Amino acid sequence: MPFTATLRRERVARAGLLGVMLIVVVILTINIVQGPSRRIPSVSVSALPQAADAGLREFSFLENKDGVVDWKIQAKQAQVFDAESKAVLSGVQVTLTDAQGVQMTVEGDEGTINTASKDFVLHQKTGDLALVFQDGYTIYTPRVTWVNNERRFWTDEAVRITGPSMEVTGQGMDALLNPREMRIRRNVHVEVH
Repeated sequence: MPFTATLRRERVARAGLLGVMLIVVVILTINIVQGPSRRIPSVSVSALPQAADAGLREFSFLENKDGVVDWKIQAKQAQVFDAESKAVLSGVQVTLTDAQGVQMTVEGDEGTINTASKDFVLHQKTGDLALVFQDGYTIYTPRVTWVNNERRFWTDEAVRITGPSMEVTGQGMDALLNPREMRIRRNVHVEVH
């Protein structure tokens, strides 16, 4: 009997030891598979956005030409990044004046302006921007870019232009303020009323 009791104890001890080893192997496997993702953050510190140098309410930026305001951009809020010469805007309104004194206004949800080159981008979160010209024409598009040294608006998005007795639709646009020229890039459709 002592021999069988010893044999039984050895079997129980081996089974217990095997069970403990199995649990250790399972825990190690889980830690190896899941461990790195828990220990290393999913976003590295260098990928986080840089803090703005200034946060402003009621931001305003003017471009003067020969002592006359050429265009004016206003925003409800702005975050200014000096090193990048950039301001990130929300609640944006832009007013431009062409060589003949005709004004154009546009309002957008968001935008950015390069404070060095004075180029800017405006866009709507949903729907279209409405670039409203004082002489009765309106351009509808979700996003528009202004290139200041060329005095040019452009977009790759869908465009709809309405005016006295006409409507033009298409994809992509280039518009020069001086001289007042506009080109729709493709899929152009014109309706005369």
